[in-house]
Amino acid sequence: MFSLREFVMKTIKGMIGEEPDYKVRKYALGWYEKEVLTEEDMIEIEMLIEAQYATDEEVTEEVTETE
Repeated sequence: MFSLREFVMKTIKGMIGEEPDYKVRKYALGWYEKEVLTEEDMIEIEMLIEAQYATDEEVTEEVTETE
């Protein structure tokens, strides 16, 4: 069955790194205001945006902390 929320999330995830961050956030906010996305979705989107700027040192540190 088609899920609008899943479709929007897939679209947004595809935008990250391809579109300016402000456009991704603006697009996501529009769907949040329409109550298609949840606060948890917005947090996930923000984390994905920030993750694209993670340095090698930060990635190594995160892997070490989770082991």
